[in-house]
Amino acid sequence: MTSLRYSIRRQHVDVFFRRQAETFAAGARVLDLGGTKIDKRGTFDLDRYNLAVVYANLGAEKQPDVQSDAAQLPFAPQSFDLVICGELLEHVQNPVPVLAQVWRVLRPGGRLLISVPFLYHIHGDPYDYGRYTDHYWLEQLAAAGYAPVMIERHGLFFSVLLDMGKQFLNRKVRRPWRWFLPPLLDRLQRAAERYEAQSHVQADPFIRSYTTGFGIVATKPTHGGRAG
Repeated sequence: MTSLRYSIRRQHVDVFFRRQAETFAAGARVLDLGGTKIDKRGTFDLDRYNLAVVYANLGAEKQPDVQSDAAQLPFAPQSFDLVICGELLEHVQNPVPVLAQVWRVLRPGGRLLISVPFLYHIHGDPYDYGRYTDHYWLEQLAAAGYAPVMIERHGLFFSVLLDMGKQFLNRKVRRPWRWFLPPLLDRLQRAAERYEAQSHVQADPFIRSYTTGFGIVATKPTHGGRAG
């Protein structure tokens, strides 16, 4: 059973990164861009894996290994096997320079993992600048030289509705209702996931036009491509 504070959006993000982490090579050098060592928001934790992780963040209060702007990374070219941008790029005014910097520090064959919200409430950290469609990410990543690029939707129409309702209830209801609502919401969420997993539902242009956000895997080719 999940709490009202654990949004459906965050659950999708955690599942996405846990699934990707199963493919990480032991000892891989990983840059968690915008990541934090403390007060992690979800249940995914890079420190649980056998990886060489460097945390970079603009805010010193997040206790990063390196304090840095994501668009001006102080790392040598081809320094990392993997770069993670988890719920970061909505907080930068222009994601394109960040994609170029990640390209620079990734080794050939390295991967960039991105999670970004779409139909999700505006939130700080310190500011929230944008929501972009999957077409935007495909075009920008291709223009930066990444190939292949895989994008998955994190929930569809009914998941969005439930997440909005869950977040409203988390902010507005008090005890004892907070104890009784999570089991009901969990059942509704599982039902929504089963329904949205059906092929005919996923093909419905209206239902799939709604999503809490995207999970993206982009690879830097071993040859060719573009820099900056």
